[in-house]
Amino acid sequence: MGNEQLVLEHDRSLQKHSIPPVESFIGEVLGLDTAEITDELEYRSILNWDSLGHVNLILALEKLLGIVIDDEMRTQLTSVPSIRRFIQQHSSGVQASEAELPHPADVHETARTDKIFRGLAGVTFDRTRTTLIDGKAGRLQYRGYSIHDLVTFSCFEETAYLLVYGTLPTQPQLETFKHQLAASRSLPPELYRIIESIRDAQPVEVLRTAVSALACFDEHRQDGTTDAMNMRIIRLIAQIPTIIAAHHAIRNRTPITIPHSTLPHAANFLYMLQGELPTEQAARIVDKVFILHADHGSNASAFTARVVAGTKSDLYAAVTAAVSAFAGSLHGGAIESVMTMVLEIGHPDRAEEYIRRLQEQKQPVMGFGHRVYQTEDPRARHLKQAAYQLSLELQKPVYYEILEAVVKAMKPYMAKGMDVNVDFYASVIYYLLGLPKDLFIPVFAAGRMPGWIAQIQEQYDNNILIRPLLQYVGEEDRPYIAIGQR
Repeated sequence: MGNEQLVLEHDRSLQKHSIPPVESFIGEVLGLDTAEITDELEYRSILNWDSLGHVNLILALEKLLGIVIDDEMRTQLTSVPSIRRFIQQHSSGVQASEAELPHPADVHETARTDKIFRGLAGVTFDRTRTTLIDGKAGRLQYRGYSIHDLVTFSCFEETAYLLVYGTLPTQPQLETFKHQLAASRSLPPELYRIIESIRDAQPVEVLRTAVSALACFDEHRQDGTTDAMNMRIIRLIAQIPTIIAAHHAIRNRTPITIPHSTLPHAANFLYMLQGELPTEQAARIVDKVFILHADHGSNASAFTARVVAGTKSDLYAAVTAAVSAFAGSLHGGAIESVMTMVLEIGHPDRAEEYIRRLQEQKQPVMGFGHRVYQTEDPRARHLKQAAYQLSLELQKPVYYEILEAVVKAMKPYMAKGMDVNVDFYASVIYYLLGLPKDLFIPVFAAGRMPGWIAQIQEQYDNNILIRPLLQYVGEEDRPYIAIGQR
């Protein structure tokens, strides 16, 4: 019996047992027309079938079939054919053997043998020594060092040194690196005029423009020696906070706070933003946040930076591209949306109803789910602790309490691998520090700078032009029709 006939017989059998056809079931859960539910449709191949949509499918399957789906089952239910097979195997009265059922590969490979990996999901494009991410176990390591050890015992400057140079520094090396960063914080005078001319733009747009402009003021930008590259790296890490703080002052028409000459990196950033020395607690929390943000593998912005570096463009171009990618609402921009959600909820007692309404509307709950982690984001536990400590210090517990109420409402989803991510608690930390929401992305980018640079260097060191393919599915050999005859 052919695959099409098996599928037809299967759907007839399901209807006898009050179980809807797979297309109707998936369409209802994901909010799609059944015509869109084809056997080529896979998890993450469309926005509707993202992490939230996938968990909704799993929960709906459990309710439909009256079973509990464990983690191993969940990771296999990632295509229309696999869900069809699963329903058939677990439906009351449907006892077809697995040998009779169409396998996803049978459907995917009938017309062509090349498989599409939309979004490059699951594709390994190169090797790295920078960051280890184990999504199943929830592990994150920079250069082999656990993020838990680094955030507990290290500081941002030491972590940045580790990412950029590959080893933990000795005490003299760390002191030299700190001194170099502090001495490189000032901006070219011309850059302040550029920032002034675009002061009404969004902060991330100003940051992107300013990073690109920095190349014009580097008289040694064509120098490819190690020493020249090292100075560019130090200046970029040191000057990003100055750019953000300068624009913040300029757009608010307040005096620009010049960089402090001796404060650590995180404390100096708060000092420039707020115009006063930060508390020791606030400075340490930002230092931890920067460590947690420093790198995260081949995410969209890091991959973009590598693509640009792969063409042998300069460091400024690659970092500018990274900032551009990071600004998107599906990447760094998500951190703003978490705080928007918290403010809309307004009180912990309203969290459960708010989440229920989002779920009914099939809208994402910001701060949950990750393309890599199937368990808790390892960065989240430290950010949770920092958000709690800052809430106590400032005597403003309501925002943290709202987050915890949201977590409680999301427990069914968290049990299916959709846990809190790095944006969830970081958003409240930034807000409690007095940062406006439109500064969240640039501040995150300031912490991410060492990781971007480390990956750009890695690309340069073993370079290859990154050139994936597209499968053409349009019409072919169409005759050209003169304009007067169309």
